[in-house]
Amino acid sequence: MTLRRRTFLSMSAAGATGVGLSLLGAGQAPAAAAPLDTAPTTPFAVGVRRYNWTRGSRPCTTYVYYPATGTPGGNPVTDAPVAGGVFPVYNMTHGFGSSPQNSLFIIRALASAGFIVPAPHFNHNFNDVRNGNTSKDVSQIITNTLALNASGPLAGHINTGIGVGVSGHSLGGMVTHGLLTSWPDSRIISANPQSCEDMGNPSSSVSAKVLFVHGDRDSTTQYSSARQAYSEITWPKAFLTFVGGSHTSFWSDQRFPRTVVDWARWTMYGDTAARDRLPADAAGSNTKWEAQLGDSTGGPGLYTLLAQHSGKAAEINGASTAAGAQLVQRTTNSRPNQQFEFVDAGDGHVRVKALHSGLFLQPTGTATGADVVQQADTSATSQQWRVVDHGGGVISLVNRESGLAMDVWEYSTADGARISQWTYTGNPNQRFTRRRV
Repeated sequence: MTLRRRTFLSMSAAGATGVGLSLLGAGQAPAAAAPLDTAPTTPFAVGVRRYNWTRGSRPCTTYVYYPATGTPGGNPVTDAPVAGGVFPVYNMTHGFGSSPQNSLFIIRALASAGFIVPAPHFNHNFNDVRNGNTSKDVSQIITNTLALNASGPLAGHINTGIGVGVSGHSLGGMVTHGLLTSWPDSRIISANPQSCEDMGNPSSSVSAKVLFVHGDRDSTTQYSSARQAYSEITWPKAFLTFVGGSHTSFWSDQRFPRTVVDWARWTMYGDTAARDRLPADAAGSNTKWEAQLGDSTGGPGLYTLLAQHSGKAAEINGASTAAGAQLVQRTTNSRPNQQFEFVDAGDGHVRVKALHSGLFLQPTGTATGADVVQQADTSATSQQWRVVDHGGGVISLVNRESGLAMDVWEYSTADGARISQWTYTGNPNQRFTRRRV
């Protein structure tokens, strides 16, 4: 563990606002999965109720935030009537020296989007985080929150059958990761460790979709340790890096709550539109988005790329071996100019190599509408692509230099239609079924 305790202890309460902690101890998996409700399409007002829970002699005071009746926006209303609906649980715990009230911007975003958000108020202890004691506290809090579905004001409004989500920042990120590793809880199906450090090997008893968020200039918790945690955990997973970001700087960046909320909507409600928004949620000049979301790993081998809207294959036009030859779509065949190798470029990117020519795909510039062509191998970022995995072998390819997505021009279904780059939308003309040859 390389956490710098001195830096933590010197943080003011305001500076520690971002040190959120979400955790879950050992628990039983739900006996039967309840069907997912449809993800809400409009925001809710937010209510809050206080529960003075304990675990043995340990206080577990918790503020439970929830979708409420009333006008969306504004501060949570104490004891407000719950909104109509059945909502999943997504725990969020404040950071060192802080309180749930100082973490409202992320708690409120989750609750207004349709989540029950238990937010414990802890006097954090470093040893308890490292030995898993705090995890057991929050596991009890999760259990108590789910029990609110049986009686009281929230009865009948909590989805108790699909599992739970957990998130946390810094110490909380470490505990969140610990719940997937050293102190696993099989109820967790979604997790969001923020500014965490690696807490152990992934547990086979947890099957969760995990989103990491971290600034790569964090001087409190090591970015490299979070990267190690990301590399070890199985997909579905994603990593949002705030380039040049510090330990808490991204808390004031709206891309952070947008991405976290859409991650929660996808993983808890099955909202595929939210999943498809993730690259745009995270996009910007000082962010990097990496994701492995689907059921295909895209390992070594040759692939065809079939445009989802047309069913036609990407190919190098005329089977040309010349640098600068265009990428187009055409009816599928077995020729090598429709076959591509995905070469790992590191840092979450790939290069796409045409089998027949040995040349690599890249756009002709950074402008929208620029053609995708083949060129000789270089180290340029224009030859590097981020794979957005939509599941079922369907991907989008976003160019590292331009930030634009590979796109069949103007939704054409014609043979010979050019493939260019355009602002990422996730539309079918930007989706390709990657099929192993």
